[in-house]
Amino acid sequence: MRRQITAFALLLGTTTLATAQESSNPITLDPIVLRAGTEKVASSLPQSVSVVDETELDEISPDNIGDVLKQVPGVAGVGSASFFGQGFNIRGFGSSGTAASEAGIIQLIDGEKKYFESYRQGSLFVEPDFLKRVEVLRGPGATTLYGSGALGGVIAMETIDPGDLIPEGASSGGRVKLGYASNPDTAFGSIAWGWRPTEDFEALAAFAYRKLGDTEDVDGDTIVRTNSNTPNLLLKARKSFGDHYVEASYQHLEARGNDQDFNQLEGAQIGAFGPTFPGWGVGDILTRDQVARLEWGWNPEDNRYVDATVTLSYTNSIKDVQQGDNPDEQISPTLLGRRDYALWKLKAQNTADLSGAGYNHYLTIGAETLKQDRSSTTISASHPEGYTRSTAIFAWSELEWDRFTMNSGLRYERQRTEPKGSVTVSDDRIEAESVEPQVGVMYRLNDDWSVFGSLAFVNRMPAVDELYDGFSGGAASPDLKDEQGKNIEIGVSYRGNDIFTAGDEAAMKLTLFRNHIDDMIVRTNMPAPSPSYTNIDRAYLRGGELEASYLTGNWQFGAAVSVVDGKDQDGEVLDTLPNDRVVLSASWQASDSWKLGLRSMLADGRDKPSGAHRSGFGTHDIYAIWTPQEGALEGVEVNMGIDNLTNREYVPATYVTGPAPGRNFKVSLSKTF
Repeated sequence: MRRQITAFALLLGTTTLATAQESSNPITLDPIVLRAGTEKVASSLPQSVSVVDETELDEISPDNIGDVLKQVPGVAGVGSASFFGQGFNIRGFGSSGTAASEAGIIQLIDGEKKYFESYRQGSLFVEPDFLKRVEVLRGPGATTLYGSGALGGVIAMETIDPGDLIPEGASSGGRVKLGYASNPDTAFGSIAWGWRPTEDFEALAAFAYRKLGDTEDVDGDTIVRTNSNTPNLLLKARKSFGDHYVEASYQHLEARGNDQDFNQLEGAQIGAFGPTFPGWGVGDILTRDQVARLEWGWNPEDNRYVDATVTLSYTNSIKDVQQGDNPDEQISPTLLGRRDYALWKLKAQNTADLSGAGYNHYLTIGAETLKQDRSSTTISASHPEGYTRSTAIFAWSELEWDRFTMNSGLRYERQRTEPKGSVTVSDDRIEAESVEPQVGVMYRLNDDWSVFGSLAFVNRMPAVDELYDGFSGGAASPDLKDEQGKNIEIGVSYRGNDIFTAGDEAAMKLTLFRNHIDDMIVRTNMPAPSPSYTNIDRAYLRGGELEASYLTGNWQFGAAVSVVDGKDQDGEVLDTLPNDRVVLSASWQASDSWKLGLRSMLADGRDKPSGAHRSGFGTHDIYAIWTPQEGALEGVEVNMGIDNLTNREYVPATYVTGPAPGRNFKVSLSKTF
């Protein structure tokens, strides 16, 4: 199937090339990107980026953040469909169910970093009903603005604002929603309300509640037991004072599960490691996730050199695991207790408009400092406690002149990591620094076609796990070197209309990449005196992504292709590679009230370094959306869908084990007011 996927990508790109015509009409298939510097359309960026906007979120009707990201090329889920079993992989970097594996991806929610790592549990806990857009910036192109070491890329999630709920001309507005899904077993309800009593003040309050049950395979057997009641709260307020504003927001997720599987990635796995293995056990588990931020901004109309913000934020992800009531499924004592990832961050930046006659130039300069406190109430060699302190300065330049665009950046970051007293394998404080330059250029060949390329140097400094882990008697690893990545990308971008018929539109972006990593950090699984982690000389990842959309009349078609390959210096295949795959979509606006759609994922098989083989698979999702346009039901939306329509059994290459969930029926009813 790999050859078929590659041939499909080339055929799709060639077809678009051969039929493109010049047109000056606006393009609606070219989404706005917010997190790659100043606001701009995706086709004008010299990097690989995907946007899942409000319309697509409505079509997907996600039960968890994994439902959103599985549509994005180059991004693969790791774990299960459990709300608490979500981890992600971008281009072969990211979550793999092992310690520190999330460090290669930056996860942002409203611009604030989220990081959680706990053995065989998820890494990202997000209420999808609060999201209005998700941007994925693949590769290290966004590390200048958001942090060093993002070899895989950035996942940036944006939550709803008051203006998304308030109708034009009104001072308030809101939305209520009820929903149900069969797999994972989910009952859901939410209410959100926005208020704008004056032009200089607005606020939002949103509450969502999920009752979560089991995830089942194609035979109806339970994979993961979640058994949780999950309330979620989102609060926002913004007050303007002339050219100044103050904005505050707070998000809080609190889930309490009784007899919940400790292993939310794979479930109990009874007997998986021999006939005497009783499974990972079930327990009473609290998951708490918080994001609090306070921002001051200043953007005077008469001074184009000032667009400044200062943001103070606090985020924390908590897992508190207690023994359950089932004596036959006990959790190992070393896995009990509470684990926190508290992060304080202060960030200041200013974007100056340096544009002149015939060119646009924006220069962003900033600095940030943060402290992460990783704590645990249970002493565990596999989950060392520690502090990470980091200070950074950065500059990001965006220049547009005639047909030429150049984005360039430089980030310097200094990090100090130190263990807490509970760590016995080492008391060394480790200081490291990172210098990350990058440049990307794009040239517009004509009104429709552009070519681009970029070069980025990235340093990922070792995390607490990698430095102080002593699992199975392994020694500490204080002599670890930074991972050093050199990423090269080239690509072509297209947007045009009136191609096959009057009024149609198309957009396409093809990116090829090669990432050379020196001193890649890997786990040894060896006892002392061997360190728990070590550097291998080098590794190589290469591949490509293609996204294409076509709109004609009431029909819209999409395709997303991703291919990646990776080996170490000895030619051994890397274990973290996702499936090569094609995602196809089609939607039909049958009437003003009805929209019907189909999504299909076709994935190639993948050989694992262990000798195992993950077979290729194809899954299909369908949906129907009814939105009455008049009468008493105006403002109502009914969304119906079936995921994995054919009940296909499969195991993605990035899953530690499997299988993936079977068929899922879902329906939701919402009303705006």
